[in-house]
Amino acid sequence: MLTTNQRLNNDSIRREKRYLSRRKASLVSVLLTASLLTAAISAPKAALAVGPTDIVQQQAAAVYALTDSLQVEVKSLLNEKTSEGTRIAAVIRIKSQGASKTVKIPDLDLRVTTADNQEITLQASTLNAHVIRTQTVEELNYYVTVDRNDAFELTDLTWYSVDWYSYPKKESVQLSIPVPGVSWNGQNSVLQNPADSRSWGEPFVLPAVIDSPIQYTPVSVSKDFGPEGPINNVVLLAENPSDSDRTVPDFTLDGKAEPGVSNKLVFNGKRVEQGPIILEPKGRKYLHFVIPTDKDTILNSFNVLTTETFRQVDAKGQVNALSYNVGRYNIQWPAGNGISTEYAEAPVYEAETAFGFDPISNAIDPNMSISLVEFHKYLNEGEGYQTAIAKYMLTNNGDIPIPLPVFQTKLLSKQGLKYSGTRQAATASEIMPHSSYVISYSYNLPSELEDNQMVVAFSDGKTTGVTGTPLGAYKVSFQASDPTASEMSFYPFNVKLNTWTLNAQTYGSTTSPITYTYRLMMDMDIERNEKVTVDQNFAKLRLELIDPTGKQIGAKDLPFTGTNRIISGKQFIKFDNLRTDEQEYPLTIQMYEVMATPTGEAKRLVGILKQ
Repeated sequence: MLTTNQRLNNDSIRREKRYLSRRKASLVSVLLTASLLTAAISAPKAALAVGPTDIVQQQAAAVYALTDSLQVEVKSLLNEKTSEGTRIAAVIRIKSQGASKTVKIPDLDLRVTTADNQEITLQASTLNAHVIRTQTVEELNYYVTVDRNDAFELTDLTWYSVDWYSYPKKESVQLSIPVPGVSWNGQNSVLQNPADSRSWGEPFVLPAVIDSPIQYTPVSVSKDFGPEGPINNVVLLAENPSDSDRTVPDFTLDGKAEPGVSNKLVFNGKRVEQGPIILEPKGRKYLHFVIPTDKDTILNSFNVLTTETFRQVDAKGQVNALSYNVGRYNIQWPAGNGISTEYAEAPVYEAETAFGFDPISNAIDPNMSISLVEFHKYLNEGEGYQTAIAKYMLTNNGDIPIPLPVFQTKLLSKQGLKYSGTRQAATASEIMPHSSYVISYSYNLPSELEDNQMVVAFSDGKTTGVTGTPLGAYKVSFQASDPTASEMSFYPFNVKLNTWTLNAQTYGSTTSPITYTYRLMMDMDIERNEKVTVDQNFAKLRLELIDPTGKQIGAKDLPFTGTNRIISGKQFIKFDNLRTDEQEYPLTIQMYEVMATPTGEAKRLVGILKQ
């Protein structure tokens, strides 16, 4: 029987042998990798037809020889502390370069070594492949949870060949590779490689181990407010440079805040588009992500994370899946959330010309042109806010009917504040060939806003999410309006008021109370642009009767379409159901353009008539 000292000595010898074996295997792998890199450097330049991003990828993807015919590289390595301990996971890409059609994947133990020299065996997924065809790649998944709550670093991944039939069992190192600084330590991790930090607007591709050529470019950010608080919207442009269809890998974004500004530093995001996204050769598509945050949180960057899933079959034959994220890049948030840049770079809109929209988006039909025909702002007295109304003319330049496009609009002030537009409640379903249709949007603005010029920003209203893809932005000036002028614009109608009179009428008898009504005579000339289609959804002319104290005592709505529409010449309008039982004088008639929106009526003052 061995003494205690002898057992300790034997254990020490075995640890030393394992250490030397790992170092020897690592040296062999490093030499092999160096020879591969040397061969690549000495290859003809034509064989290295890659861009700068591709070169960074190749340098970052270290390949090691597991056997004579199998090569491995680390796709993902997780070292995340949780409330239940620390979970460690690894995804290994293995490639066969053997001459035979299939190669058996050796049954090896994969272990990870910590900085304090603890060795932890990872559990292999029962769904891992056992054979691999030549010149193909398989992914092997490993996972374990250890009972440790302290922070520790992973230093090595080691493959062991274990002879379980010998006693004591024999172990030999098949391959050991260094992994310091490679593992992702959870959402609060900081990427250590400077090449993984990118500026806003800088294109990137996912690491080479993801095996996807798709390039992504951050194009816009915006902030909205949902029922549960602020929501940051990020849009990436995905481009497929290859000559075959490519599926967008599963990845997401996490927003990061400045330390000290918010108690919470990381905010999880999610992609709006669900299901597989396939890009055709040379195809481009926008990807939308939403990142909910706390109130007053200011994000300064976001992480790009890919998703891995460890699957295991339990004793009942059920497949259990455990998903986790691994950080790949950190992208800086645009300065000023991109708002100051958006205002500064927006071109000035030329009146009566068509807006130019992003050709990548299919929100606007190529045969459809959109122009701005009216843009007015009016202070709602006593309401505490201003109303802006914009009328957009949509023209079908094609030979077949085109469905009315759904788009969103916002007004952006010079100070960087955004105000959402509310589309009129009802519209036509389609626009006939070679005809136009007018659609209105209203905006509620602060009463103190004095800007005479704002940026109109268009976005794709078809995207399922809070904010769609930006389509274009233009600086537009408000049109001057004079409510005392005799001519009023209700595009495509132009109304000229020639004369008017307002008379009171009294009704009653000795047996009934006296009541009053007012009869308005208006002589008008109405001109219309015949090329522009209007329907029952078009705005109406509202006449409000105001007493000397400023109170409304009656109102009447007059349509521009239908059997009771207003026409050129003299017409008489009767105000009944008055909110007064006395005859008032002098009275004021306020004339408004009124349209219905999903959030209520929006109206614009167009004229004031005083007795």
